[in-house]
Amino acid sequence: MKKVIILIPPSEGKAPDGTGKTLEEIGAPKQSVHMIQRLQNYDGDMEKLLGVKGNALVKATSANNLLLCSPTLPAIKRYTGVVYDALDYPTLSKEGKSFCDSHVRIISGLFGLISPKERIPDYKLKIEKLNAADYWCPIIKERLEGCTIIDLLPHAHKKAVGILNRIEVDFIIEKAGKRTPAGHHGKHIKGRFIRFLCEKQITDPKDFKRFKEEGFAWDGKNFILNT
Repeated sequence: MKKVIILIPPSEGKAPDGTGKTLEEIGAPKQSVHMIQRLQNYDGDMEKLLGVKGNALVKATSANNLLLCSPTLPAIKRYTGVVYDALDYPTLSKEGKSFCDSHVRIISGLFGLISPKERIPDYKLKIEKLNAADYWCPIIKERLEGCTIIDLLPHAHKKAVGILNRIEVDFIIEKAGKRTPAGHHGKHIKGRFIRFLCEKQITDPKDFKRFKEEGFAWDGKNFILNT
């Protein structure tokens, strides 16, 4: 039986600092070191590259300059955005955490394909920058070869996967016959869906219909909320 991998995005929000060994001490994969070097050697408009300004730019630049020597956290603790808040990993059952650790993978512009327990430092880089998606695509494709993929990625992160045969899951709002992406609300319900997959240990798309939170229902291709 093919292993099922659930692909999720990282988040812009990240917990600061850390309690674990640095990447220098751990021994970062050479592919990640390459991306770190590209980021640290960038001599263009840093505000445009990172998409922040003022104090946020100072903080992000400082974090990026110290990537190899900063303390780390498991990725599932580092990311703090809406999806991760809704997933609420710390409150998963023992079985749910085990399933998450084994089946969920995060697509990061700086670190590629990472597991929830993989330790990473604080950083700032979108996957649209420095051709990160193109760089990671063949690497990630090779690592996922032979797996069944449940794709919960935004469009920009899909480009880093390079596998055509995958189960793409979207959350859509339908009003007066018109369908639009669920947007910010979609991030929350996506996190709840990931939690459902982990707690129920779901690997078969036929079981997606069991998830019916906040009015969303599976129609065989997408989760639809009729308003």
